[in-house]
Amino acid sequence: MHTALFARVKLILTLLLIYCSVSLSFAGNIIKSPNDSREYHSITLENNLRVLLISDPDTDKAAASLDISIGSAANPKDRAGLAHFLEHMLFLGTKKYPEAGEYQSFIQSHGGTHNAFTALKNTNYFFDIKADDLEPALDRFSQFFISPLFSEEYTDRERHAVNSEYSAKLKDDGRRIYAATQQAMNPEHPASRFAVGNLDTLANDEPGALRKDLISFYQNNYSANRMRLVILGKQPIGQLEVMAKQYFANIENKDLEPFSFNQPQFKPSDLPLEIAISTLKDNRSLSLSFPTQPSLPYWKSKPLHLLSSLVGYEGKGSILALLKDKGWATGLGASPGEDFDTEASFHVQISLTPQGLQHTDEIVSLFFSFMKDLKKTGISQALFQEEHLLNEQQFRFLSEQEPIHYVTQLTHSMQDYPEANWLNAAFIIEQYNADIFNQFTESIRPDNMVLSIQAPELQTDRNEHYYNSAYRITPISSERISRWQQVDLSENLHIRNANPFIAENIELKPQPEESSQPEKNQTPINIDTGKTGVSLWHLQDSTFNVPKADVYFTLLSPIAREGAAVTAGLNIYADMLSDELNQTLYDAAMAGLNARIYAHQRGISVRISGFNDKIDLLSKLIAKTLRSPELSQARFERVLQAYKEQLKNAEKDKPYNQLFRVSYEQLMQDPSLAELQQATDSYTLEQLSALIERLFESTELRVLSNGNLLAEEALNISDTLIKALQPVKTAAVAPLVDIRRLTPADKLRTTLQIEHNDSAVVLYLQGQDQSLKSRASTALLSEVLSAPFYTQLRTEQQLGYIVFATPMPLRKMPGIALVVQSPSASPTAIQQSMNDFLDRFKQQLTDIPDEQVNQFKSSLKARINAQDRQLQDRSNRLWQEIDQDETNFDTQIKLTQMIDLLSKDDLTDAFSSLLTRQMILQNNGSGSEVAEANMLKNLTKVSIAQESATQ
Repeated sequence: MHTALFARVKLILTLLLIYCSVSLSFAGNIIKSPNDSREYHSITLENNLRVLLISDPDTDKAAASLDISIGSAANPKDRAGLAHFLEHMLFLGTKKYPEAGEYQSFIQSHGGTHNAFTALKNTNYFFDIKADDLEPALDRFSQFFISPLFSEEYTDRERHAVNSEYSAKLKDDGRRIYAATQQAMNPEHPASRFAVGNLDTLANDEPGALRKDLISFYQNNYSANRMRLVILGKQPIGQLEVMAKQYFANIENKDLEPFSFNQPQFKPSDLPLEIAISTLKDNRSLSLSFPTQPSLPYWKSKPLHLLSSLVGYEGKGSILALLKDKGWATGLGASPGEDFDTEASFHVQISLTPQGLQHTDEIVSLFFSFMKDLKKTGISQALFQEEHLLNEQQFRFLSEQEPIHYVTQLTHSMQDYPEANWLNAAFIIEQYNADIFNQFTESIRPDNMVLSIQAPELQTDRNEHYYNSAYRITPISSERISRWQQVDLSENLHIRNANPFIAENIELKPQPEESSQPEKNQTPINIDTGKTGVSLWHLQDSTFNVPKADVYFTLLSPIAREGAAVTAGLNIYADMLSDELNQTLYDAAMAGLNARIYAHQRGISVRISGFNDKIDLLSKLIAKTLRSPELSQARFERVLQAYKEQLKNAEKDKPYNQLFRVSYEQLMQDPSLAELQQATDSYTLEQLSALIERLFESTELRVLSNGNLLAEEALNISDTLIKALQPVKTAAVAPLVDIRRLTPADKLRTTLQIEHNDSAVVLYLQGQDQSLKSRASTALLSEVLSAPFYTQLRTEQQLGYIVFATPMPLRKMPGIALVVQSPSASPTAIQQSMNDFLDRFKQQLTDIPDEQVNQFKSSLKARINAQDRQLQDRSNRLWQEIDQDETNFDTQIKLTQMIDLLSKDDLTDAFSSLLTRQMILQNNGSGSEVAEANMLKNLTKVSIAQESATQ
């Protein structure tokens, strides 16, 4: 064995001994991370519903998720979309809470969020809420599965909602590509069938027919024994158990057998095959898919995970590194597919350059050359142990997730894994078995392949029915298969070497004397760097107690606000850096040390997060590359082409997203998309080189260090950054970003020409000024009107799939955005509905009881003061404060205090003021010519996602 490799293996084994000695902690029978202080307990109710209870006394949010192991695979062949339709219907009233919008309104007004999704094998329902309000939320939530109304009124309406959801994605390339791929699948496999649903598949021509089918599906498939429930709250386990039994024991148990199917997704006799799919966006890609044996039985050794890790590697010797050198690709991803009862699959997706599209057969040859080398050498025990160590390390110092995501993830885990491993199943790689790994790699061969090529310029010969996807399916000739089977080994392709970034020192730093600690140890201290224009903020963490740190730094320059050419240049510069450092950053990321380089309105920034052991080395390397990048013409042309495609594809984004983009351009006085496109048409490498030199002529450097680092280590990192960056001069030159102030006389209206069936309107209401009172009152108004806006325009008026009201602060300027995207209503009709709502709301605001105002205040304060659940949450919050020059780090405190002081008169005054400063952005959809008389029949499913407008 090579000496260096032997030393690396020895180090890995040593670290494994350390981790294994401390990594296992038990909550009853359930293995949990030693970094997890929560209490876990599992119970099985009398109705055979399995429940995981999580007690977290310190949480500010409670959450619950219920997963049922039935999904769109169970749709009757003559009722495509029925499972998805059922998911919609469960939100629209129960016997105990018959009002259609009651559940949504309760969650929203108590600081929470909610959603659901239907997958092929599962349907999942979930919510979070203020920790004090868990029990009444569980009461409402549980009724979905006990006594849904399925009222005929909403049954007939809600199929329009599903149709609107379907319509909104007609131009989505992801949906279109999958729909075309389905045409090559085995028609007996449920994955081959349309699953979303529309007005045709959910027809209700005979009154009551759809409701009858809906109830039948619910009764035949929803049963307690198929369900898994997770409840996370601040209450003790005993109290959570009482709630679980009280609210969920009445779900009926029908003792249904597990739903299963055993048909292959692709008929073996149809393989190999090639699919050519024409895309709408200016993207090109090549994908390779291979059926394999089921992988779930081998979840402790994870052969497909290991294969994905080796094929998807981006460092030296990787497929992607070679393809980039040839100018053929910009990205590569490898992953296991979904596990079915009788098979699984392995997928590789390669993002192509236009040149790469001309060399697809050669790219496939290089892939099989890599696989030939992998099959020849197999996976070494050293690499297996490295994967084992990295997963052990990740679980040992596992960061706390948002409760709503955590409970949803755990309900999935409960369906697939033994109770002891519900928390750690994803991190287990512990049974080295080269024979099993080789069994899976044997499936990765040319004659067992679905080869798919996606690009806008491909020749096709047919169109898919639901999404009008243009595609062509052809068999792959025996000559091509033979060529790929007989590929030569390439000296440029090999399995990766040992990872140099694995953390070796995982000790926590000693805390400084109490007297020198900031209050509550949550406020950074400003360390004097001795240099004008260089500021360092440092916080040594004593909350999360993990050997991790975040180092963020930014270069601010007035040139960033000079216009489109500079904005485009800074984005290209950031992409060039990421591309040059890609191999190094990939190794670091695998070892739990992530870095992101990005351009923004005031300059360029770097965020590094993860194990602190080698964070100084990585920050120095990135800084050196920032100052002296390798400005090769080949890399520049590849990155420039990708950036041009990104700008071009922005014209094909969802209508409401395009309207938001234009609103930011107008309000923040950023270059428009057209200006950026014009600037990149003739942008040169010489321009980029000159821009970089200008950036370093006079720049302001701001640094944040947060985590397991001492103050002197943070100062050393700051000094290292300055030495590596070598600016000609540092000075306080950070440019301001001026927000356009609207006036009652403006009456701004912009109409975009967007090629999409849906029309959309974004109505932006701007606050009076940037005062704390204006920011607090605008945020509170958004909290109050969000639920009724959704209920009126979505549930009652049925305007569109995407319907929401959201806060829209631009730096310190408050605002609210009202958003509707509709497949049937015109912009004029949408605006009329918005105006009618605002008129009614003004009166409702006057009549709202004081106790209800106080409830909304409590909900808003819970959102503003949301708990920092992991180190990076706190770093991101502090970084935003530094960006906005709020270096007392007390914005949350001041806003909370101001919210408490607001009266109802303050709210009505603020609302009247908002109505005087409006900006409207709209587009006319090709589907909006439907008669306005039909508008009220079009139901939609709301998009709950909040849009963040802050930079």
